[in-house]
Amino acid sequence: MSPTGERVAMATDELQATLPPAVTVYERSVYSDGDSTFALVNDADGKRRLYVAGPAIADFDGGTVQGDGQVFPLTYGNAMALAEVFPWLEPTTAGRQSAFGFGDRIGLATPGHVRAVRDSDLVPVFAQQSIREMDRTGRSPEDVLATAIFGVFQEGYEGGFVADADHLMAREDVERTAGVGFTMFTCDPSEHVVADADSMSEEKVEAAFAQIEDSEAILDRYAGETFEAKTDGFTWSDSFSEIELKRAAVKYYEAIEFAEELYGWVAQAVDGDFDFEVSVDETETPTTHLEHALIASELDRRGVEVTSLAPRFVGSLEKGIDYIGDLNEFEADLKGHVAIAETYGPYRLSLHSGSDKFSIYPFFEEYASDYQHVKTAGTSYLEAIRVVAENDPDLYREIHAFALERFDEDKATYHVNTDLSNVPDIDDLTDDEFPKILDQDDGRQLLHITYGSVLSATDENGEFRFKDDLLGTLREYEDDHYAFLEEHLGHHVDLLTGEIED
Repeated sequence: MSPTGERVAMATDELQATLPPAVTVYERSVYSDGDSTFALVNDADGKRRLYVAGPAIADFDGGTVQGDGQVFPLTYGNAMALAEVFPWLEPTTAGRQSAFGFGDRIGLATPGHVRAVRDSDLVPVFAQQSIREMDRTGRSPEDVLATAIFGVFQEGYEGGFVADADHLMAREDVERTAGVGFTMFTCDPSEHVVADADSMSEEKVEAAFAQIEDSEAILDRYAGETFEAKTDGFTWSDSFSEIELKRAAVKYYEAIEFAEELYGWVAQAVDGDFDFEVSVDETETPTTHLEHALIASELDRRGVEVTSLAPRFVGSLEKGIDYIGDLNEFEADLKGHVAIAETYGPYRLSLHSGSDKFSIYPFFEEYASDYQHVKTAGTSYLEAIRVVAENDPDLYREIHAFALERFDEDKATYHVNTDLSNVPDIDDLTDDEFPKILDQDDGRQLLHITYGSVLSATDENGEFRFKDDLLGTLREYEDDHYAFLEEHLGHHVDLLTGEIED
């Protein structure tokens, strides 16, 4: 049962009988509220639309008559109207519950994501996208949220979900995403992290530290202090030397101040509860346990209520492939970060670039199962490309060639060690061998990193070169798309929750 409406028992066939044969009803989406009936349908042109019959028709815009009711476009306004009827469609917060982020760069993946997480205890984040990703894919906060809502409705999923405005760096972006209904806000202070502080000479550290307005207070608060943290079976304690404290302050203090400022913007923009994450993972060097404890202490002192924090873990967390590094070292690093998160929060540890990090998921399940937040995005795009590779080889061949042209420029914003010489020459493969490229690390990264260029590329007439054909293929082979997502993302979820062992 939903809060205001209920699933219509055995009504799909009855509804289908009132519609043209070319229009199909998504069975899990058929609901009633009072005298009105609602469903998501796949219309004759292959596009999804919202079907409404009864008095509720007046609450939606852009309808055309279809059977006994009307069908409406899947706009943001219509998504909000539907959520008024069924409040379980409104994004919620996760608080400190473990969560999993599903980034959908295309706008068609949510039903597959729902199937991957439906039987899990993880709180799903179905709407998760950064402003940078939206700009690269030609989307908006309204579009990202609307596609998530309609995907949830299509699957009849009443378990609740979060909407994450990821990698926020500007006040206007906070206000844009808060204004349309996002409930989680991820602060990206990377521009304020002095990444080369780790390699500075002591003289340069001293000079840079002296420029911090709060420098003497930092020494008063933390010089000589022992930081301690404890969790089941693990105890940690350590203290900074004076030069180490100054180095950590030079590296992170401006970022901490920015996080406090952005938190204030969110608090002003949101009327109600929200989740707040601070991400310091986008640096070349790992966040030490002492640095983590310092960041947590300062955020707490400033009244910043963090629900998750993303440190830079040891090893390499490249896009779209498994973890690179010493697993024993990672395990030890994670245990310390977990203890700090539980002691100084509690808050969740967030793993960014979490796609396909299968070898380290068991550690998260063992040590951080109650306080974990894993974010994925590009791996869902790769599953969309897999649909193309299996069903439209000519389109895949064009996308692959274009990705090779764009790779050197597009990789500038990523930390990867992709070797394109390892990518199979597409001319040496038969059509049915194309999906193998998506099972090879360098091939995955080639396609992952160039997603923005592929989705935004236009021809001399201003028409999309690939996007419309890509979307058309995904609609035509919708069942494959959902099945690939369910299997691949479901494997992530199962490992993180201990349902299977890798």
